[in-house]
Amino acid sequence: MSTATQEKLPSPFKNRNFTMLYFGQMVSQFGDWFKTVALISAIYALVPKAASVGGLFIASVLPVLFGGIIMGPLVDRWNKKYMMFWIDILRAGSTIGIIWGCLAANVWLIYLFIVLGSFLSAAFAPARASMIPEILKEQNIIQATTSMALLTSTTMVVASALGGFLTVWAGAINVLYFDAFSYLVSAVFIAMIKYTPLAKKGGPRLPYLKQVREGIDFVKKCPQLVSVFWLQFWRDFCLGFIYILFPLYALNELQAGDIGVGLGYSVTAAAYVIGAFLLKQYFKKNKFDDSAYFKIYFPSNMLYGIGLGVMFVIHNVYLFFAVMLLANIFQSKVNVITETSLMTYSKPELRGRVVATWLSMSRLAYGISLPLFSVIGGYIPSNYGGFMLGAICVISAAVLFLWLKGKLYQKSLTEEAGTA
Repeated sequence: MSTATQEKLPSPFKNRNFTMLYFGQMVSQFGDWFKTVALISAIYALVPKAASVGGLFIASVLPVLFGGIIMGPLVDRWNKKYMMFWIDILRAGSTIGIIWGCLAANVWLIYLFIVLGSFLSAAFAPARASMIPEILKEQNIIQATTSMALLTSTTMVVASALGGFLTVWAGAINVLYFDAFSYLVSAVFIAMIKYTPLAKKGGPRLPYLKQVREGIDFVKKCPQLVSVFWLQFWRDFCLGFIYILFPLYALNELQAGDIGVGLGYSVTAAAYVIGAFLLKQYFKKNKFDDSAYFKIYFPSNMLYGIGLGVMFVIHNVYLFFAVMLLANIFQSKVNVITETSLMTYSKPELRGRVVATWLSMSRLAYGISLPLFSVIGGYIPSNYGGFMLGAICVISAAVLFLWLKGKLYQKSLTEEAGTA
């Protein structure tokens, strides 16, 4: 049972290192959202076909699918501060390469540098997730992850709307220059972090593929992480279909036009802000432990699934967005518990590999669902599609709820037998 924390922990923002990391991420995330909007505009202007925008998504996702699991051992081996610093410098260079492709009117050059930037990001995300527990007290991780979730959601709300205006006003090229600059600002903040890496264990270093396998094997032995990995897989499988189903529903069924599509993304981001804020308030009074899975994590995923099932039978645009808001508040809670679990249950020396493998599994789900539903999604009525998504979310959460409950019960019996 979750109980009030015995130690009154200060805000993570009283930790100078976390504050430096946070503000660096705030600037770079604004740049990332601006870049996303600007790239859609720039690529579609060069090749006015839906496939060209689809290529943008593929170039962004596939490098993370393969790069995440490959880069994991490097994250655990190298100094995370220096690694993040140089990745930001290189990501600034990749954005300059994208600008070069835009000026040369060469969409394949643009895709090449998008792939490079995404591959670098596949190492940055695990490095950041691994560093946070090392610069904060372990009990404060949940406050840090909710703060980062609030940041991501807030920048999504503000920057996605502002990015469209800036692209029209200043032009896609100038917006991309700002994105390159934002990475340099992030690198400066990272450079100001006072960070001492954890001491590495002695002994011979395993071959690289065995290091990758070591992270996977660790996940298999931790039931909490197994639950997080599988729930994430099925949720991202559903999200791949939602990316196709939602715009079609907004345009064809709701007759909400492009404004309705944009509003949907803003409502989702606003829901993420609300959900992360509510969870942050909850964990100010309660510690993060296994009970969070049964009180928050699995029930929230089920409620999110029910919301999806209801959404796509609603034909009133205002009611549709109201249900979307409510459903995504629950999804936001799932996101925060997921990130906290990855940091809490991973061994420090394996944390980079665990997070990188999780990212790869997440992108694998997208890699399966997006092509699948791009082909068959048009043949599935929207109400059936919503019911199917809801069923997947509810059933996967219910099965994992029972599975984790059983695993933790077996573990407690084993521990009791060992102490008897």
